[in-house]
Amino acid sequence: MERKHFASLYPADTRSEEIAKIIKYAKAGNSSQLVGLPGVGKSNILELLVYNKQVRLKHLGEHQEKFHFVLINFSEVRNRPIGDVMKFIFIELVESLEERAYDDAHEKVSEIFKDSLAYNDELVLFSGLKKAMEFLAQQKEISTILLFDRFESYVPFVTHEFFSYLRILRNRAKYKFSAVFCLNRPLED
Repeated sequence: MERKHFASLYPADTRSEEIAKIIKYAKAGNSSQLVGLPGVGKSNILELLVYNKQVRLKHLGEHQEKFHFVLINFSEVRNRPIGDVMKFIFIELVESLEERAYDDAHEKVSEIFKDSLAYNDELVLFSGLKKAMEFLAQQKEISTILLFDRFESYVPFVTHEFFSYLRILRNRAKYKFSAVFCLNRPLED
């Protein structure tokens, strides 16, 4: 059973137009940007995807269980090196699987995380994250969508390596992986 969150109380048609566009990209395995001024509700849209089952049902129907949205608040890692960011993504993935009650997937991904963490090495940790994404995509047939909230706080620290890591994850999961970047202005700027 999903934990109650304020976003779970909204009706299924809340922010329907914006969510439909994000879902369209996610279904195709493409990444997207959610751009808007501060205070317009970008974070709320991401929370609806994560916490509101009725919203997911409206946009994904019976296939909503095959799409897993992982909320990652980048204001928590804005000054951190890439290794810490990948570790944070892995932690959020593990916790989100538990929260959505994907019990067997949570158990396996949690095991991969603990094994990878034991080596205390960035490359081994990233290898574990690749293995986890591959497991979700190929064995569980779950599309994982990383929702990068407040990504503008990390933009000054982002490196080419970060986007290379995301590309590698996408290649491992094929079209069952995407990312949504939540920003104040487009990444190109």
